[in-house]
Amino acid sequence: MRANDHILINEFLFRRGETSLGAEIISFLTDHEGERFRSVELARKMGYGESRQLPGFWYVLHKLQEEGVIDKDSDRCYGWAGFEADTYEEHLIEGPHFPQPGKERYKVDQIYTGKLTTHPNGYGFVDVDGFDDDIFISADMLGQSLHLDQVEVQVTKVPESYASRQSPHQRCEGLVVNVIERRLVTVVGTLHRENRRFLLKPDQRKILPEIHIPLKAAKKAKAGDKVLVGELEFLKSGAIQAKVIEILGTAGESQVEVSAIARGLGIDETFEQEILTFAEKVREEITDEDLQERLDIRDKNVFTVDPVDAKDFDDALSIETLGNGGGYRVGVHIADVSHYVPENSALDKEARKRATSVYLVDRVIPMLPSRLSEKVCSLNPGVDRMAFSVFFNITKKGEVTKFEFHKTVIHSKRRFTYEDVQQILDAGKGDYFEELQALESLSKTLRAQRMESGGLDFETEEVRFRLGSNGEPIEVIKKERLESHRLIEEFMLLANRTVAAYLTARYAENEKNPHPVLYRVHGAPQMERVQVLANFVRKIGFDLKLDRKGKDSTTVSSRALRELLQKVRGTNVEFLVNELVLRSMSKAVYMSSNDGHFGLGFEHYTHFTSPIRRYPDLVIHRILFEYETARKKRRKVTPERLSQISATITEVCQITNEREKIATEAERESIKLKQVEYMSAHLGNTYAGVITGATEYGIYVRMTDFAIEGLVHMRNLKDDYYEYDEATYSLVGRRKHRRLQIGQRLKVKVHEVDMTRRTIDLTLA
Repeated sequence: MRANDHILINEFLFRRGETSLGAEIISFLTDHEGERFRSVELARKMGYGESRQLPGFWYVLHKLQEEGVIDKDSDRCYGWAGFEADTYEEHLIEGPHFPQPGKERYKVDQIYTGKLTTHPNGYGFVDVDGFDDDIFISADMLGQSLHLDQVEVQVTKVPESYASRQSPHQRCEGLVVNVIERRLVTVVGTLHRENRRFLLKPDQRKILPEIHIPLKAAKKAKAGDKVLVGELEFLKSGAIQAKVIEILGTAGESQVEVSAIARGLGIDETFEQEILTFAEKVREEITDEDLQERLDIRDKNVFTVDPVDAKDFDDALSIETLGNGGGYRVGVHIADVSHYVPENSALDKEARKRATSVYLVDRVIPMLPSRLSEKVCSLNPGVDRMAFSVFFNITKKGEVTKFEFHKTVIHSKRRFTYEDVQQILDAGKGDYFEELQALESLSKTLRAQRMESGGLDFETEEVRFRLGSNGEPIEVIKKERLESHRLIEEFMLLANRTVAAYLTARYAENEKNPHPVLYRVHGAPQMERVQVLANFVRKIGFDLKLDRKGKDSTTVSSRALRELLQKVRGTNVEFLVNELVLRSMSKAVYMSSNDGHFGLGFEHYTHFTSPIRRYPDLVIHRILFEYETARKKRRKVTPERLSQISATITEVCQITNEREKIATEAERESIKLKQVEYMSAHLGNTYAGVITGATEYGIYVRMTDFAIEGLVHMRNLKDDYYEYDEATYSLVGRRKHRRLQIGQRLKVKVHEVDMTRRTIDLTLA
């Protein structure tokens, strides 16, 4: 579970008015984790066996099962399922799924198109564009559809209470009548032998049908292997027959499990030979022809600053003092990937399809082949490299008086790590100390201006791992946020912001001939999420000021959020509140229209600074250079070409937004895997922690040394009988009145680890 999942369970029960009976059922089943009960047996064991009590009991039981809190197997037996993170966020934090005033409403027998999301318990929901609520699909109405399919659904039921919006759980119901597009064409899982065939147990629990693999289609795989299967064929029985495409290795092995995460999300770790051959033929040496019309700054002091384990270097900095006290000339130099990746080439199409590099705990899956990403394009030290540079004339007060764009050739003099730069700044001496000191001073000024303009500053806990020879985690290291990180960050933000503002003013807003531009957009927080956040922080002693926006709605300003973040800074709940604020906000996305960036407080923003690992940056490089070249040569970009660029931007936004989500999920899952794997080797050890959540079935504790969270189950709180206090998100002992409160420090012992479910059970030390 993620850090705020337990908070959402409370909100889930509270909104449904079922905190009492729902909590009892949850508490009983978690106390009997691993056991299964028929509904009548469960009611009797819990003291609800009388006939008059059963309808109400069954109603709450059904709703808990519908929401995925509890599990119902093929024998119609119930048990604790564990609350899935996406269930909370889909049905709570993203707002209740019921109609809003003024929105279109579903009609019986109408056909709608949307994306299907299935649940491990056997049912699904279809999200339809233009509707605030989804359509519930029961198990027998799914047909031959799979998780994430684009489907046509016929509405079969619209509840009478639908128009009054009394409950988000009185959903419209439907029947899948057609699969328009199959999103899952391959599945990752573990093979189990069954007579003369294999059964695949998918890693993705939302893949519902049984998957059969004939022995002749198993590609010499054996039981216990982690495999990728494809050529999915639905059988009349409702099961799927498939073939093994790739054997990843033995299930449970560290490196195999990380590969399974990537492959299961459709992330390919390899490139086709055609792409590799193309990359091998790209010339690394720079010729006189390459230097034509480039600004040669190989004599300047240019250097890179990156993480210690970085393999590709997108960006570099330089700084010179301007005469007569005129401030500084700062250069932000970005790898000129566009020089080496021809538009619409096979290599370019592959990069567009991947859209982003993926950073997992033990590997990088690059957008471009490693020869380009780590060698030819990378701004490595001691070699000449092509760059696209932005030069700023900046006063000591942080005012940009002039900026210029140039294609350049640079020669990096030094590769710094963040720790190197911090050590030099702290010591007051070292390589390029004066340049680094001036950059640090400017970055602090720029950051202060950004905060004053509405920017938000988040402090979240991140970890990295020291791995053994087989990929096993040997050490968990909390990443420290250094001033050197902020130094680089501010100049990258300045470059991105400047490019976006320039493209907008000169080209996008050209009244006679508007040019398309690609933006990185971040909308204001969704108010339903903000309400959840405001309610939570109020219960733990903090206040989030909300502003009235008309009669029936509220809004929140960036200043109010910033004040909240400042209030919690240094407290035991700082990182929890930071995470919740982040989750309350909309996701940043790529768009062809400009709606600004709420989190940064920028009116214009795009991505220009990482073309090795992000495809939109490569697009921005191309259009900036093309527009500028045409302007300088006093010729127009033709309407046909502008139409092509517009279509490209639309496609790139769509692909990248989707692939970015997948990359983030893969990164998060790989971190969770390594955290659980690490703790499995430390059973019985005691660690200091902070309570990050309380529920009817226990408390969540984040171990401060590792930023790893686990659950102290109610059944393991043996010093008293604890009850959940909803008003304060805490557990209170009935006899001794001990209170276990969010933010409280304590010590915990690692009790049990479940590698399959990736959970950590703790006890109080």
